[in-house]
Amino acid sequence: MHSKLCAAILGLLLAASSQAQEDRPLRQVPRSPYTYISVFGGHSITILGSEDPRAGFGLSMGYGRHEPRFAIRDVDTQLVYEGYYEHSSSNGVSGHGPNHTEAFGMLAFARYRWPKNKGVGFYFSVGWGLQYATRRTVDLDSKFNSTPMVGFGVAWDTGKGEGSIGLRLLHISNAGTVGDNQGQNQLFLVYSWRF
Repeated sequence: MHSKLCAAILGLLLAASSQAQEDRPLRQVPRSPYTYISVFGGHSITILGSEDPRAGFGLSMGYGRHEPRFAIRDVDTQLVYEGYYEHSSSNGVSGHGPNHTEAFGMLAFARYRWPKNKGVGFYFSVGWGLQYATRRTVDLDSKFNSTPMVGFGVAWDTGKGEGSIGLRLLHISNAGTVGDNQGQNQLFLVYSWRF
């Protein structure tokens, strides 16, 4: 189901991009390797079996580089590796009291970037990762979980690098290896600086 949703979103973005590219001059996306830092915040979405409404925030650092093997048509593609820390809290649900947890994770994802026009462009990301949390929660019966991810946003030139802001949906689960595996779906607003 996740792969079909990602493919549908990517198809819509590609169709919109190809129409827009016909109407305006293009600037090539830089292809040199880069590093970035991000701050993010958001909350869980209680869908697909999850029930624990958690709010969270965190920091991440990543490295990206041009990756032509993932290219779709003429859309520039990057392979990105990211490590992150997240703090989340819950007011309690299903007989469990208020609690806090810390999570540490790694993501690897493909980022599709449309060329910038007047210093502004768009991106779409899809990938997978792993996460370790300091405690089990109502939705997560395991401290160690997998994390498929999808995201999209806008990027702009800053003069000394690039800024970007976007939404990221992270699905956290243990793939049915422990307990009921309700899973958790976290939606974050992510703000990044590339340098």
